[in-house]
Amino acid sequence: MERWRGLKDLVQDAVDHGSRSVERLQKHAAKLPFDLLEQIPPIQAPVRGIRLLHDTTVSGVHGAIRLVNRAVGGTVDVALFLVEQRTRPAEAPDGSAGAAPDAPSGSPDDEVT
Repeated sequence: MERWRGLKDLVQDAVDHGSRSVERLQKHAAKLPFDLLEQIPPIQAPVRGIRLLHDTTVSGVHGAIRLVNRAVGGTVDVALFLVEQRTRPAEAPDGSAGAAPDAPSGSPDDEVT
């Protein structure tokens, strides 16, 4: 079960870090066009608003991706826990786990006649 948890953690980290990287790249790629457009005085104010809207939207989308990623990770944790509980041997009332039922002692050849 630990291998499944490790795989889940690996995928969850990859999605989280990947989303953060893509968010930075998207904002960086839009920076130059916005910077150039802001140099034109008549459209400077609207371009600043559009840049703010763009950056807020990009951050919102990637924030939602990371939120869903955490929710899915939590759901997988619960599923793995439940699977683990079902696959564990049941504990006997005396505290011994997975004890085999009492088998007859000796072999059939040891019968008393």
